[in-house]
Amino acid sequence: MALACRFLCALFLLGLHLAAQTDANKAQISGLVTDPKGAVVPNAAVKIRNVNTGLLRDLKSSEQGEYRATLLDPGVYEISVTSPSFAESKLTGVTLTVGSAARLDVRLAIQATATVVEVGATLIDVQTVAQTATVNNVAITSLPINGRRFQDFALLTPTVQVEGATRGQISFAGQRAIYSNIMLDGADYNQPFFGGIRGGERSGSIITVPQSAIQEFQVIPTGYTAEYGRSTGGVMNTITKSGGNDVHGEAFYQIRHRSLSSESPIFLVKPSETLQQFGGGVGGPIIKNKLFYFGAIESQRSTIPRQTVFPQLASFVPTAETRAAFDYYKTLEKPFEQTNRATALTAKTDYQFASGDRVTLRYNNSRSTENNAVTTGAAVNPFGNLAVSNEGTEQDGIHNGNAQYTKLFSPTTVNDLRFTGSAEVRPRLANSSLPLVTNTIGSFGTRNFLPTTQSDKRWQISDALSMTRGRHTIKVGVDLNFLSASQTFAFNQFGTFGFATTDIATILRTMSANGANGVNRFDIPAATYARAIGNGQAAFDVRQLSFFAQDSWNLNRKFKIDLGFRWEGQYNPSVEANNTNLVSRLNNITVPIGSVTNITSIPNAANQFMPRLGFAYSPLSQPTKLVIRGFSGLFYGATPMLSFSGAVNNFRLPPGDVSLQFGNLPGQLTIYQAMLRAGIDLNRTPIDQLPVLSIEQLQSAATFAAGGTARDPFANANVLGMAADFKNPRAFQMGLGAESELFRGFTTGVQLHYVNTANLMRNRNYNLPIPVVRPTDLSQRPFFGTRPIAGINQYTIRESSSRGMYRAATFSAQYRRSKFQFQSFYTLAENFSDDDNERDSGGFVYENSFNLIPEYNYSNTDVRHQFTSNGSYSLPWGFEVSGIFRARSGLPFNATAGSDLNGDGNNNDRPYLAAGKPMLRNSFRNRGISNVDLRLMKSFAVGGDRSKLQFSVEFFNLMNADNVVFAGGAGIYGPGIQATNGQLAPIDARFMRLRLADGTYDRNNQQIGNPRQIQFALRYFF
Repeated sequence: MALACRFLCALFLLGLHLAAQTDANKAQISGLVTDPKGAVVPNAAVKIRNVNTGLLRDLKSSEQGEYRATLLDPGVYEISVTSPSFAESKLTGVTLTVGSAARLDVRLAIQATATVVEVGATLIDVQTVAQTATVNNVAITSLPINGRRFQDFALLTPTVQVEGATRGQISFAGQRAIYSNIMLDGADYNQPFFGGIRGGERSGSIITVPQSAIQEFQVIPTGYTAEYGRSTGGVMNTITKSGGNDVHGEAFYQIRHRSLSSESPIFLVKPSETLQQFGGGVGGPIIKNKLFYFGAIESQRSTIPRQTVFPQLASFVPTAETRAAFDYYKTLEKPFEQTNRATALTAKTDYQFASGDRVTLRYNNSRSTENNAVTTGAAVNPFGNLAVSNEGTEQDGIHNGNAQYTKLFSPTTVNDLRFTGSAEVRPRLANSSLPLVTNTIGSFGTRNFLPTTQSDKRWQISDALSMTRGRHTIKVGVDLNFLSASQTFAFNQFGTFGFATTDIATILRTMSANGANGVNRFDIPAATYARAIGNGQAAFDVRQLSFFAQDSWNLNRKFKIDLGFRWEGQYNPSVEANNTNLVSRLNNITVPIGSVTNITSIPNAANQFMPRLGFAYSPLSQPTKLVIRGFSGLFYGATPMLSFSGAVNNFRLPPGDVSLQFGNLPGQLTIYQAMLRAGIDLNRTPIDQLPVLSIEQLQSAATFAAGGTARDPFANANVLGMAADFKNPRAFQMGLGAESELFRGFTTGVQLHYVNTANLMRNRNYNLPIPVVRPTDLSQRPFFGTRPIAGINQYTIRESSSRGMYRAATFSAQYRRSKFQFQSFYTLAENFSDDDNERDSGGFVYENSFNLIPEYNYSNTDVRHQFTSNGSYSLPWGFEVSGIFRARSGLPFNATAGSDLNGDGNNNDRPYLAAGKPMLRNSFRNRGISNVDLRLMKSFAVGGDRSKLQFSVEFFNLMNADNVVFAGGAGIYGPGIQATNGQLAPIDARFMRLRLADGTYDRNNQQIGNPRQIQFALRYFF
């Protein structure tokens, strides 16, 4: 026994990990059958019946008195246990939730004393080894969720974040959201191209699955089972409703009108949308106890009044030199309307055989159109510094189907086979076909990535065999994903004029110039220009394969060990590399920052082995009163396909997404001078009619800018490739926790999380020389001069060289009874990283690519304190009340110098604290936010007890919390140290400026969420 304990401890320390939930979208029941004296009863007959569907599972207790039924659908069950010489013992009202593993011991009585015990929901799951959080159907039906998006319920669980820094996607345990795994009915519901949930950034404003179709879901922030992978953090497993022997359904209509909203605390007008949503669902039997149906459909109609404003100009006093551009920006400050039309439907059927086998078929479809609503994941700000010409139309269409066959070979051997197919198409249209002009003031013209169309498909086949042998439940399986994607996408299709400075006067002056007095438009070094030369086409495939095996070993009633092992392989696309001119310039070269050995291929990820180990220990005589859990193991994330798209098509003829960029480079012509030599005089066109250069004009201007004479088709090109040693991210996770039932229905717990992640993705510019400190620069800031690869601008290599570390303690309290339930979670955490790239297509966040040490600091998603609580209470006379309270401390934010001081071509330089000493990334902390949502409901019986009509009123942001955070110009600090004398430089007046002198909020800032909104709803349940 001592040797076994030492072996298990060694495995734990080596990083093996355990399963944290069971049977994915299913559940299981296990227990011990004993006689009145506590002796085990072998071969007892155990019948487990689903009350809703009539599904019956027959099995017998083992020689050790144990019984276990796996792969059961979540629902309410009745358990009957009989044995010769004993009376029948029955457990009723056994509620299984998704992923749960309930342990229900049965003590038989002597004949003539049959027992019936009402069990209800099991709040402490003694069979799992990591913290889980389940949101049941009561919460889904009664809580005030703004928008009816099912994934928003994840915010009710611990460690979960949805922020602008995560592009509006779900992050678990401080991990990048692109490496989360969102599952629907046990299969991946992830967007394979962008990462994150299906629908991408659009999922934050549309319905992709009707809320009426959602039964419940479970979130496992860390330590999920070896059956699932492709996540460095946690998983969210959502299951849809099925029909039963009784007909049940609902219908609803709700409206949230902007006239009942409060004013924006920043702009002092009502900005909120008017949203109407309606629909419902119904399920029932086609053949009682055999064939069932369920269907749901929901639609939304939304309008959001928006306004273009340029806060940076609010206090700016124009001069004759800046007047023309200033006045033009003012003409763009006008209102426009954003619309959102979306419909989602779900159809599902289940057939169960007399043998206990079950077949499930489900189809889901959603479609949406949203005008003036271009999104990159951040919340919609009704007031923004983007002109309506910079907007466009977002569309999205999703098909998702699932077939599942659960086969009982015997009571102790069950197989689960799933086949899933999904497809999504996402056209994004532009409001304009004019060049983009973007700077710290704002943007007008075509958005730099529009127009574009992206589509993808996922075919997933998975099979898992579960076998119970004595005290062991062994599960083995395979999972295969075929991913394909195509897109028409290119940055800067109509050209982009930008600036490597945030000085307002300088920007307005050069934009206003027309050649008078020898001052020309865009004739300054800080002005930049970029234009696409490719056709924007890309199409490629990715394959994902995985195998797993796990053993849940019940050593005795109190102690359980889970051993798991998983292997994953990701087989990446091949590179089209027929552009010998470009390949010869960029392949197999050594530059000061490192070597580029092979850009003509992308390495596969086939060396991903994931051992796992965990335990669950119940030290008390009643196992459900206290459980202690621990786990450890390795986890790999999957790289989204978008990360490969540039590398796949940049080196072919014609290229896909390649731009030529010039301006703001040492020793080169200004963009005015370069274009003039190519025959384009920027002084001759109004600001709102800047020219769209032809490819020939662009190549000539780029060649002249670089000092050449003959037209070079790739002069000043921006090119992206993959590092030869690129890997998928790998996380080492550990956790230890305890949970206790203090009295019936009330549990408390604590969970420690540790996640250390390596091989995270980073964009890095390889076309930079070793920086030098100029003799006249007393701030001792390194400066980048002539680029080592002549004729090329940015040469981005996508590395897997970043890292992160998350550690947290979550304290939980839950209470669940028939009339009242609540959940509360408080998480104290720290999250560090040296890059927070959420599959960014390009760009660099570091201050100095040769010195990444100052980059390792608090992550963009570091939330020190996070609290979430929700509850619902059924009052007398048909009244109900429910509410949600969420609060978190402020996120870190990065201070910037406001201009490209080091000459690397990027306007992301940070202030210096002293000569030669830059600030750490994310050195400052933003403001915290809090929110209270409340729903009041009154129900009326209609046509008997089974039907009711419910009227409700909901208050979102009930207390009308301002929740204003620093944004925009509030992050501009200034250089910190002056180059001329080495002394402290004045801090920019905009830095962390919350309010202006008159007491109003600085309009550069933004509100997280919305002012108070009121929604009315009418629902019919039957």
